[in-house]
Amino acid sequence: MIVKVIKFFLLVSIIFFTSCVGTSYLKNDEKLLYKQKIKGNENISSDRIDDLFKQKANKRIILLPISPYVAFYEIGKKYYDKDEIEKEKNELKEKLTEKIEKAREEEKFNRATRLERKLNKKNQKYTTKLEEGNLLMRWGEPLAVYDSGATENTKNQIQLFLESKGYFDATVEYDLQFRGIKDESVVVTYRIEEGSAYLIDTVFYNTGGDQVMKSVLVGARRNSLIEAGDRYDQSKLTEERERIENIMKDKGYYTFSRQFVEYNVYRDPDTTSMALEILINKPQGAKSHKRYKLDKVNFTTDVNTQLGGAKREVERFNSIDYSYYKRSYKKKILDQRVFLRPGEYYSLEKTLDTQRQLANLDMFRFVNIKYDTAGSKFVANIFTSPLEKFQLSNELGVNVNVTFGLPGPFYNVSLKNRNPFGGIEIMELSGRLGFEGVANLSDQTQVTTATEARANLSFTFPTFLFPLGTTLKSRFALLNPKTKTGLGFNYTKRPEYERGNLNGTFGYSWQNKKRWIFDFTLADINLIESELDSTFSSTLGEESRFGRQLSRTFQPSFVSSSSINISKNFNNYGQANSRASYIKFFLETGGNLLNINAVSENINSDSLAYFQFLKASVDYRTYIPYGKESTLAYRLNVGVAKPYGKFSEGVLPYEKYYFAGGSNSIRAWAPRRLGPGSFVETDEDGNFIYNLEKPGEIILEASLEVRRNLVQFLDGALFIDAGNVWSFSENDDPGSSFQLDRFYKEIAIGTGFGLRVDFSFLILRFDFAFKLYDPARDEGERWTINEWNLGTRSNYGPALNIGIGYPF
Repeated sequence: MIVKVIKFFLLVSIIFFTSCVGTSYLKNDEKLLYKQKIKGNENISSDRIDDLFKQKANKRIILLPISPYVAFYEIGKKYYDKDEIEKEKNELKEKLTEKIEKAREEEKFNRATRLERKLNKKNQKYTTKLEEGNLLMRWGEPLAVYDSGATENTKNQIQLFLESKGYFDATVEYDLQFRGIKDESVVVTYRIEEGSAYLIDTVFYNTGGDQVMKSVLVGARRNSLIEAGDRYDQSKLTEERERIENIMKDKGYYTFSRQFVEYNVYRDPDTTSMALEILINKPQGAKSHKRYKLDKVNFTTDVNTQLGGAKREVERFNSIDYSYYKRSYKKKILDQRVFLRPGEYYSLEKTLDTQRQLANLDMFRFVNIKYDTAGSKFVANIFTSPLEKFQLSNELGVNVNVTFGLPGPFYNVSLKNRNPFGGIEIMELSGRLGFEGVANLSDQTQVTTATEARANLSFTFPTFLFPLGTTLKSRFALLNPKTKTGLGFNYTKRPEYERGNLNGTFGYSWQNKKRWIFDFTLADINLIESELDSTFSSTLGEESRFGRQLSRTFQPSFVSSSSINISKNFNNYGQANSRASYIKFFLETGGNLLNINAVSENINSDSLAYFQFLKASVDYRTYIPYGKESTLAYRLNVGVAKPYGKFSEGVLPYEKYYFAGGSNSIRAWAPRRLGPGSFVETDEDGNFIYNLEKPGEIILEASLEVRRNLVQFLDGALFIDAGNVWSFSENDDPGSSFQLDRFYKEIAIGTGFGLRVDFSFLILRFDFAFKLYDPARDEGERWTINEWNLGTRSNYGPALNIGIGYPF
């Protein structure tokens, strides 16, 4: 019986393998483009040249010479009838159009609207089918039948590209290799000889005698993208043309455009050197380019608003004329976000800054700035349209960031009130109620229900609430300054405990020109009250080592701190299609007032637990796309938290500890159950116990993930995670402290694979992780790959992580 099963499996595998290779779909005299290679290029990357291929080989599964995408496409093609789809589309359109007209005749306008939406939705589906094929065809791709003409065109494109990069003496040839039993697969190898690159040894401007324009260009030369000694590069010339246009427009030349910039190249026939002339052509019918100076600035604050036959009032403030039907906004605040003034030269940068900073107020539906050159005046007109004063948003969803347990529903609601006091501030009242299945704090094998509820009232002011002069506040307006204050209450209920937190915050945020974002919380005050289940309270009392720390964190507590968050998103991390990265620095200091004797001497620590601590962390993430469908992403997270002072008693507030393990951490370990260090509790039989969460004062995490698109809506990933948490001192927990001579031996390692389902509006993530290196075991026995199994309750079985979005 077993032999028959094996034979059947091999037969199916051979059929599947043959169909996925794609050669079975070839017609007479056709060959499959199996692969294209590039050789000989030393300075130009192969990825840049890959984009020039006029024909692409079929995508294949990593490390295997098969392409299931071709099989998907060919199977779908068998059941695809374009004429039949067109017929169905027309019949449906005719049927629904008739129903829509009938509904309108009967004055059933709501029904007509619903039918119109249905018609549009169905039309879109049929259009997609007609243009891209059925579902299997869209999942797959057509067979890459080798085209010799495309290969020749690719060769010519590579030649032109190399010349555009300064390799004018480069040569490109290609050769073909045939593979397979019948030589039905083709491998194309493009062989490149780059030769010597041509260098620019001289760069000079020619403005036709316009000395003012020449002085502007020379003054901005330090930021030029073209310098003497650079390799000739046409893309750099294009970018420099755009830079010159922006410089001119920033210095008053409103009508200047990049079309006026011309390059003349003078090559030395005996060397690979060249001189580059940057010529600024004059406008037709004029001796020079006109430099525009603002005569007037108008600001209409309520475009698209009508109040019967009323006329707008006009009010001048700081040389700007404001027009409105109703006085709604403080001119003093608006004026700080407008950087255009009569008597100054036109500036593209100030125009964009004004548009950006007015939009940052979250008061206007749109912000447009138009310039009027009619007559002899140059006038700037700023138009804004108000957003709705009240905005109610609701969100109903499911918590799915779990490793062990069950998802649960949540409901978010938020009411935003814009400009409640006329100072362009925003008041927001928000709330959340959620339920989730979680691992029991005292028994990880049990799933319990956690309830989370919170309410928060916040105010955001579009300036620094600080005694600053008007001039300084106007300068700071370029930083998008905000003052944030809020009052909230958080409530958590689990079978082990109930925990309430009354929270008040006050702080500032801003962003500099280099797009660094600063979030400074001057005061974060928390009054925490907990009520413990009798069994859990008893468990804490029995914990002679870890229990003392945990029990103190559940006492009535007063936690105050100040913190600063500094972050930057390089190249639109998370959305860009090119290399991008993100970095965040965090620093927090708690219990600052307790350092003052007059305060500390009057504190009664018997009624409330007080804490003094320092906390800092750095989180760095980057991803690097390669090929067309793959991305390499990695993350490094390092943090320390240290209690100090007599009030802390060597303990941090529970929320200030670091934890490792879970869907956004080391995925092979259950949430917050890894570490600290090599310490682990065991039962009488020596089995590891992960009953309690494992807090640490030091954290080190790193993750590496390779992501690849499998089909249209489905991505796959292979990942490896490493990290752990440690304490500064061991106390009675051997192996829990951070020691330079051994910490690297205590870095846990997990690995696995995952699937990401892209629903366009969210990404649902499934990750399966295995423990690869477990520091809780004795040295020499920590590699665990030989103990992997599929038992869901086993310490070395797979851990399933479900989450929303990418882990980093």
